[in-house]
Amino acid sequence: MDVIIVLLLSGFIFNLYSQIPDGYEKGLDFINESDILNSISFLASDELKGRASGSEGNLEAARFIAKKFYDAGLAPFQQGRGFIPITDNDEEDEVPPVKPKENVNPSFYDKYFQRFFITESKIDKDRSGLEIVKYFNGTSKCYYYKAGKDFIVSYKSQRGLTLHAPIVFVGYGIDKGENNYNDYIDIDGNEIDVKDKIVIMIEGFPQENDSASEFSKSKNILYKNARKKVEVALEKGAIAVLMAQSSLRHNPPFLVKFENLANAFEKSEFGLPELKTKESIPLVYISGEIIRDLFKGSNKNLTEILEKIDNDLKPSAFTFTDAKIKLGINFDIDLISTQNVIGFIEGADPILKNEYVVFGAHYDHVGLGFYGAMDKKNTGQIHNGADDNASGTSGLVELAEAFAKSKSRRSVIFIAFSGEENGILGSRYYTHQNPFKKIENTIAMINLDMIGRNEKELVWIGGIFYSEDLKKIVQEANTNIGFELLYNVGLLNFASDQGPFIRKHIPSLFFFSGLHDEYHTPEDDIERIDFNKTERITKLAYLSGWILANQDEKPKYREATMDEKIILVKESLNRQRKYRPEEKKQSN
Repeated sequence: MDVIIVLLLSGFIFNLYSQIPDGYEKGLDFINESDILNSISFLASDELKGRASGSEGNLEAARFIAKKFYDAGLAPFQQGRGFIPITDNDEEDEVPPVKPKENVNPSFYDKYFQRFFITESKIDKDRSGLEIVKYFNGTSKCYYYKAGKDFIVSYKSQRGLTLHAPIVFVGYGIDKGENNYNDYIDIDGNEIDVKDKIVIMIEGFPQENDSASEFSKSKNILYKNARKKVEVALEKGAIAVLMAQSSLRHNPPFLVKFENLANAFEKSEFGLPELKTKESIPLVYISGEIIRDLFKGSNKNLTEILEKIDNDLKPSAFTFTDAKIKLGINFDIDLISTQNVIGFIEGADPILKNEYVVFGAHYDHVGLGFYGAMDKKNTGQIHNGADDNASGTSGLVELAEAFAKSKSRRSVIFIAFSGEENGILGSRYYTHQNPFKKIENTIAMINLDMIGRNEKELVWIGGIFYSEDLKKIVQEANTNIGFELLYNVGLLNFASDQGPFIRKHIPSLFFFSGLHDEYHTPEDDIERIDFNKTERITKLAYLSGWILANQDEKPKYREATMDEKIILVKESLNRQRKYRPEEKKQSN
């Protein structure tokens, strides 16, 4: 009897999330591929030159979307309506936003804009340097080194930094190694203090040349990942990490070995001026000349220290008593003004209208490929981004028009995000700093990003790992559409505009038709778009959103267990192979 009750109750709970409320038909019929074609034709045209954040093409795209919102009867975002205090604080500091200046040539449709700044920063090599100060009998001698020649820096702060501090050698920078190995222990067995000091460590791990050693056989990511070593040093209070090459290896010239890293570190970093990133410290890769000068006159020999560690696995951390380091890092920083485009439809229910479903899609792309291009050889060419993400933006416009045809019980917010290609900055700005309505009253978010390519039958659904309720909702919506639903999109769960919402524990859906060879290349053009598939995915998003905006219940946020995630991924990959015979052959 109890089993029957449980089964009946389970079916009842499923039905709460499985019925499409009445009233959706009119809006569904309004979504059509002809309108999608027209929107993508404009957004992915050469005239907009890739819609890079802050560009004229980006502004023209924003006004195109704003006009669509206006024509559909959506209420606009009201800039200057006051900052809405945010009480929770997860991984970023949340402070009132800086208000950008009004556009010198305003348009009637600019009232839909939520303007914000993006910072673009690059390390200024000419104004950054490293200096070793050696002390001898009351006198000192300085050794100077140039950024980009003698050392390279990875530092995400975007804020200038000047350090003058003692130096501590900590071997390979490992604190939890095989058989309790710990590089933060001195020869007397005491933990060494690195608080407010600069630590110097060696790449790799002990006994690296011995493939049979426990270290070589271990899969401990700390042994090979410099970033993880920096995190350990930061936790212990260090203010910078100098990473040196092992003298037990035959190393290529410094600039040859670190050419790829140097190119990566010298690229522009993008951020929001009002938001602080997670606490970080500089990671400085130093040349052999710097390490030789540092050990010179110290009565210590790096090669002998490393050989001793290899032989007896006893760390020997120590402080350089006769030397300090000065490190100065400066940035060139530009402010880029751009805008999200926001429209609003108030709900019909007097109570539920104070809860919100957010639909989103980013309309920016990588412009001429000076950032984001898959191949540097394409820099300077127009990257039209027809699939990424003119397709999702065209779907967003259709959704706004569809919901305007028949009012839902909950209110609906439509956001065309800018700054996604710069690091999902538009959605981070919205969720962390300037939500249109109270972020805690947002019950769900639906994002469309790249919905126009690959197999007609397949669509990836992200966000399911964080809400089983959304999985049931999209499955019910799909009974009217007929896709083969594939769940999870790996790291992309947090690499598009649903990411900041998920981090706020807001259940979110991510509709995605998959990557392709033209991703972030000049070949991502309108001729390759499957307009019928784009229409069907948009309708699937509409029906999913209609359920969310009309049912009594709110979807719950719950992260799936690892076992649940593995099952979902395996099932999805198996279904995908039915449509990709070549992958099925390779897996056998």
